[in-house]
Amino acid sequence: MKKISSVLIALACATTGVLAAGPASAAETKAGSGTTGAIATLGHQKINLKRDGWGAAQSCVVYSKTSVSCFKTHAEADRALGYDRAADPLLRSTGMSIRALPACASGWTCLYEHSEGGGRRLIFNDYYWQNLNEYDFNDKTSSWRNRQSDSYAWLARDEGGNGGTISISPNSYSSNLGAYNDWASSVAA
Repeated sequence: MKKISSVLIALACATTGVLAAGPASAAETKAGSGTTGAIATLGHQKINLKRDGWGAAQSCVVYSKTSVSCFKTHAEADRALGYDRAADPLLRSTGMSIRALPACASGWTCLYEHSEGGGRRLIFNDYYWQNLNEYDFNDKTSSWRNRQSDSYAWLARDEGGNGGTISISPNSYSSNLGAYNDWASSVAA
């Protein structure tokens, strides 16, 4: 009888999605709810990034698990985050080409669809593993920049931080991921 009741409890927990122990997986902690995709605002409308794609959006900012805002231009997202390209300390201190340095606001980690910060941009600073497929960004990261001054960010090959990982040092960037182009399936930033 004890064995049967244990099996029934385990089956009930599995059916309802209740876990007995362990931290929440990335699938349970991502923006939006369930595995339906991240729900974002774009202007006055709601969009499901996974199911519907980005539409007219070029930058999406993940403020928290349940707060994602998308913008039609990178400049709009930069203004919302208080980023001023002309005042970027790395551009001022090195005199490097603006094109070679991906734009990213202080305190955030930015992932880009193309090399040199081109294409769509997905922006994070809420530190937990997030599956990029929920944002329609799975295997699409080609460059990144981490503007968090005291926090590493991580990219992982598989969902939930599994598979191989790449550590992203604070205040660093990569304009081209080379062999790791379009490789990442999850991020913690």
